[in-house]
Amino acid sequence: MESTKPRVLVLGSTGLTGSAIAADLDDASDRVEVVRASRDAKAVALWRSEGRPAVQLDLDDARTFAAALEGINRLFVMSGYTVAMTHQTKTITDAAADAGVGHIVHLGIFGNGRSTDPHFAWHELVERYIEGSGVPWTHLHPHMFMENLLSVFALREGQLPWPAGDKPTGWIAGEDIAAVAAKVLIEGPADHAGKGYWMSTDVLNGAQAAAIISEALGQTIPAEVLTPEEMLEAVAAGTASTPSFMEGHYALSTFEWLRQTYDGRMDYAAVTTTAVEELLGRPPIHLAEWAVRHRDALLAAATLPPQPATA
Repeated sequence: MESTKPRVLVLGSTGLTGSAIAADLDDASDRVEVVRASRDAKAVALWRSEGRPAVQLDLDDARTFAAALEGINRLFVMSGYTVAMTHQTKTITDAAADAGVGHIVHLGIFGNGRSTDPHFAWHELVERYIEGSGVPWTHLHPHMFMENLLSVFALREGQLPWPAGDKPTGWIAGEDIAAVAAKVLIEGPADHAGKGYWMSTDVLNGAQAAAIISEALGQTIPAEVLTPEEMLEAVAAGTASTPSFMEGHYALSTFEWLRQTYDGRMDYAAVTTTAVEELLGRPPIHLAEWAVRHRDALLAAATLPPQPATA
């Protein structure tokens, strides 16, 4: 039983989600002590120079786990965009159990437990492993990150690429994911052990998302509606690319998700949920609000055609 302020280790604290979670936990420093983790020694040194507790932990090197987990009560786990996520999550879960960690909060996918898409199936495998570890657990199931509009689906030649035909998917803001994760880590296993939280704020297809972004940017942004195979052909031709942060096999598996969205096998996931509002006690961030907040970032990530000169 935790007799002092719980120490919470956040994996991936240099990343978009991990850094936001760590910042939210900083705001609750009266309740928990956040410890940032990264494989990057320079990032760890910088945090320490700022007076922030930090440890070096490399998910590809299990020798770094024991020291990083010493004295840790709660652990946030988010694996990388790589097939290696399976053994990475397995080994960090084993180490957490050995270290006496009292709660694992895992960030996964919006699946149904019977996924055939490879990267969804990998997530479901590690979820089952965590559940069998003996460590109290909570699973977070976010839908499509709105932040993908700054990377995977960044505007291209003034259009929003959407390689799933007219099919919609669910969307969730990264800020909401981080806020939910932080709340679960702060409140701990007494309130959240054995639970899963599915997060989906909007259900939109490419054309609907493009209309919302057009409103935020003050210019017409049409959707470039493609099939998954047309997108694959564009990648092969060099006119499109897979994200640099995704390992090759993982990136290819996302095309299977697109195929299953396009042909209707993912229709079960085209739903909204109330988890964010119920957990945080406030409305979730909808895409219209997110796009206004991130207007400059949307423009910075975009490849836009030349605009006509104005007098």
